Amino acid sequence: MPRASRRRRRPPGRGVGESVLIAIAVSITVVLVGGSLIAIHTQSQGYRTSTTAGYAALADRVGLASTRTGSQLSTLMAGASALTNSAFPETARGILEEGLDVAVQDTSEQAQQAQNLQSPPPEGGLGPRFTRVMTLRASATAALRTTIDRLLGMQPLPVAGGATPPSTPSTTTQISSEQAAAEMAAEGLTFERSDALFRALQSSARSQHLPFRLHPSVWVPAPTATAPLGSATLGATAAALASSPALVAFHHLVVTAVGFSPPAVPTGGVGTVSTDCIAPVSTFPGTAPTVLPPTGALTALVTVTNCGNVPESDVTVTLTVTPADTPGASGPPATARGGRSTATVDMISGASAAPSLAPLPVAGGHTYTVTVAVTLPPGQADPAGSTQQFLVQVA
Repeated sequence: MPRASRRRRRPPGRGVGESVLIAIAVSITVVLVGGSLIAIHTQSQGYRTSTTAGYAALADRVGLASTRTGSQLSTLMAGASALTNSAFPETARGILEEGLDVAVQDTSEQAQQAQNLQSPPPEGGLGPRFTRVMTLRASATAALRTTIDRLLGMQPLPVAGGATPPSTPSTTTQISSEQAAAEMAAEGLTFERSDALFRALQSSARSQHLPFRLHPSVWVPAPTATAPLGSATLGATAAALASSPALVAFHHLVVTAVGFSPPAVPTGGVGTVSTDCIAPVSTFPGTAPTVLPPTGALTALVTVTNCGNVPESDVTVTLTVTPADTPGASGPPATARGGRSTATVDMISGASAAPSLAPLPVAGGHTYTVTVAVTLPPGQADPAGSTQQFLVQVA
């Protein structure tokens, strides 16, 4: 066969009719896909509207709670420098610290609630913006508490059931009123910024015609220059807090209870002592000794209370036992002449501690002077209740 006859014959070109059919098929496909997308969008719009409205209803509750917290914190800060001391534990520092702690806890919970509300998200990116407002308020409130604590030498109060023992104070590095003023002014600016962001959030929802309605939430109302949580007023509050007589650190440690092991017998002098923070007193030995049953070791069971308004660290409690037999009587053996034992404790304001004091050697038939004392911290001018003393006779 000739070479030309073995070549394949090219197919004939498509006709006009076939091209028209293809174009029609493509057009129909586009219309069907577009119609499906429009239908899906139309059907999901109701869901998105419902989601946004539901989110707004829940977010409004958080916003209203935030408004209440801001009002309470505003009232606290407006009157903080004028607080007065009442009967323990209603000290000015205690009232101020408790109010700050409550505000920090509440704003932290509100920020977490706002975060939890974001799924499913509302329209217009409103969820993250609302959460941002709550987060700013929480962070500024926590920073404000820290600044005031550092200014006055305070610390957050223990939370019931918390991990930190209530007898252990935290270390607070104090700062000057000038530094505190700068920090508090910055924290006030953050409060003002959170208000502005909240207003912008509401405006954005209105401009997008979204079903997103929130009550106003304002922490720094106009005029901001005189608002208690505004930058100007907060900055000026630092000096007022530092100069408030009621907020000045007050040290007062008291030995509020003493008992013995083994316990004293019913006859003889007093076997225990108890006093309080209101009118603490110190006891001194009388002529009638406290009588203990026969024993070779005396242990004092002691309670020390921090009646001041500041935390106390490394408080030294001392038990001293010395022979006190009548003159001319043979003293106790060398191995039973008492001695001295000490223990240290840490206490926040208002807390009590029971130091573990080692027992001291004694002997039957002898009398001892027993002294329990707490070392006074610098600044404690009143020693009332810091020492308790007994005359003890071992049967």
